[in-house]
Amino acid sequence: MTDSVWVYPLGAVLGGQPADVAELLTEHGPVRDGFLERTGFSTIYRSRDDQSSLSLALDAAVMSGSDWWKEQVDGIVSVTSTSELIAPGNAHLIQAALGLDREIFTLDVNDACTGFVRAFMVAKTLINGGLATTVLLTLADTYTKLFESSELKVSPLFSDGASALLISSIQLPDPPKSVEARRWEVLAHSFLSEGARAGELQIRRESGRDLGHLGMNGGAVFNFVLRSINACTSRLMEQSGVDLAEVDRWYVHQGSRAVVSAVEKALGVSDDLFRSAEYGNVVGSSLPFQLHADQHERSDYLLGFLAFGVGLTIGGMLVKQTSD
Repeated sequence: MTDSVWVYPLGAVLGGQPADVAELLTEHGPVRDGFLERTGFSTIYRSRDDQSSLSLALDAAVMSGSDWWKEQVDGIVSVTSTSELIAPGNAHLIQAALGLDREIFTLDVNDACTGFVRAFMVAKTLINGGLATTVLLTLADTYTKLFESSELKVSPLFSDGASALLISSIQLPDPPKSVEARRWEVLAHSFLSEGARAGELQIRRESGRDLGHLGMNGGAVFNFVLRSINACTSRLMEQSGVDLAEVDRWYVHQGSRAVVSAVEKALGVSDDLFRSAEYGNVVGSSLPFQLHADQHERSDYLLGFLAFGVGLTIGGMLVKQTSD
């Protein structure tokens, strides 16, 4: 059993077409008073016609500008709910596009906002089980292709983006200065799902839409988080023996300013955990985006991760991070 793994954030990228949220609301409104403040996003990013979840994932993977890691990778876990092909999934296509070894374990995960927490635990389990030593984890989605700009329940919230990380049982040689190695020991994890409420936030197949159509009942999702967050965090404390006040840095899914503020209250923290005003909700990449931005801050931390969304589901994880 591998108690700890090395984590290398490779990159995080956005769709190529920024859009001003205030202009979007002016064009397609009216909306309720305070709508922009509650959602919290000033800019969202749409993918171009020539961008897909696959191309964004590849861009994130090669962002460090070096092939230093490719010979080490013997596993790929790809997380997306907007793959352009039904089969094969993006993991297989990533193997080919990056020229990785054919003798590689590939796994596609159809997941969304909680995808990072769940896929990280899957990658760690693959390593513990001897199926891989170094896993390339990509998370990528193009949600703006799932709705029209006039659908203001969703269009002011979601951005297209991707992130890529390496998860390895060994410390990899010669990473570039832009990629900071972190050693993670998972102290606790917690998952909660209410599939009976899946209709509150889902992507449905729809004629004329290659990727489907996204529908969301924002109020129902918000209420789900409020009634479920304490159960998730309590389990994290029970497993780890760690009080929430001991966590040095929280990474919370950036669903909206309103929901992040509610999570802050549940955690009892005074820090502002809403960090994505300038780029929006990037679905499964929401937590890795924050992690990538923090690469060169203090390395010895107790980290908390919380994500929630499509499912309806919540995922949480407590991690002890060290630099050696």
